[in-house]
Amino acid sequence: MPIATSLAAVVFASSLAGAAPAATSLPPIVIDVNFAADVPATLITRVLDEVDAVWRASGVTVAWNRHPAAPASIAAPAWGVPASCGTLGVVIGHNRGAAAAAERQSQMPLGWIVFDEPDSPAHEIYLSYDNAVAYMTGARAVVGVIEQMTVAEREIKLGRAMGRALAHELGHYLLASKAHSSSGLMQAVHTASNFFGYERSDFAIDAAQRQAVAERLRDQRLVASR
Repeated sequence: MPIATSLAAVVFASSLAGAAPAATSLPPIVIDVNFAADVPATLITRVLDEVDAVWRASGVTVAWNRHPAAPASIAAPAWGVPASCGTLGVVIGHNRGAAAAAERQSQMPLGWIVFDEPDSPAHEIYLSYDNAVAYMTGARAVVGVIEQMTVAEREIKLGRAMGRALAHELGHYLLASKAHSSSGLMQAVHTASNFFGYERSDFAIDAAQRQAVAERLRDQRLVASR
């Protein structure tokens, strides 16, 4: 079943505990990123940079392989978009998932990952550009008047929210767990202020999670090669 990042309230937030492992102590993970042609490449850069910033203190490094799609080729539900053999894939497109039903509860999924088994995540994460835009549009009290923002200002805020949601889904993958924590990155929900704000302290990864991820990343079966 999919693990979805909820947009209504908070997705992650704990204090950093213990020393972070050195980035060079863990092998990098390679991630293929497939994105719709009409999603700005500059926004993709901001999203991936935000993921890097969230995970950096944990010693996790990512080599991103970007693959812009032909127009409309991943506008529909995109499960099954092939990544390189053994590589984790991220799809950024227009699929809204269960948004129609979720909107009645003032919630919608920003990102999600499917688990084949309780402790076996699939090798693909979906990030919904359309849901992120809709969420930002509905969060004017937090982000301000969108129509008065420059393109760069809009992308900065949208990139934060999408990057933090992707970092959360990556956490499900790296931890091989559907579980959510009471605080920190793996918390189930966050406020719009947390998603769009400058500070990312609410998206910290605790010492136990860092240790669990380090152990899995040192398993060569999890690490993709170029």
